[in-house]
Amino acid sequence: MTETVQSVGRGLRMVSAFYGILMIICGMVALAAPVVATLATTVVVGIALIAGGAVGLFASFQERSGNGRWLNVLWSLLAIGLGIWMVAQPGVGAVSLTLLLGAVLAARGVTGLILAFDSSFGSSRIWLGIGGLLSLILGGMVLFNLMEMVGGTIGIFVGVDFLITGITILLASMMGPRATT
Repeated sequence: MTETVQSVGRGLRMVSAFYGILMIICGMVALAAPVVATLATTVVVGIALIAGGAVGLFASFQERSGNGRWLNVLWSLLAIGLGIWMVAQPGVGAVSLTLLLGAVLAARGVTGLILAFDSSFGSSRIWLGIGGLLSLILGGMVLFNLMEMVGGTIGIFVGVDFLITGITILLASMMGPRATT
């Protein structure tokens, strides 16, 4: 039984290593062509919105009754429409995603700065403040330079995320044998 578990573990580590290498390659490609990666990300988000809206619409009509049924139908139709719009016009969709990214970064920054003044966080308050300040600066850079940032910001973020995730998965798969023996 132990040999079977070890053999499955080796197979999973090989698949994880392959996946990590693939993520690293995709991250490098996204960083090399951030505009293409931004447009591709916009199309993928649009497809996800269409799929999610279709599932939500289907689920809404599977309900027998309920007060929220028509609200779910409305949200599902809105998601489908937004997804179709993003797939049909990925450049305009990229502006929306970049605006959303800037707003999320700014909101995260404000939250971090507010939490830095909460004494219940003890000595970690300084790190909350630094992280909040950096997020606020990044959010401000995106929001106040929106049209200059649209082309590649999402692609760069996706590329960095893929690269870091790929390296992490690859290292974890390489460390696997030592952790199991």
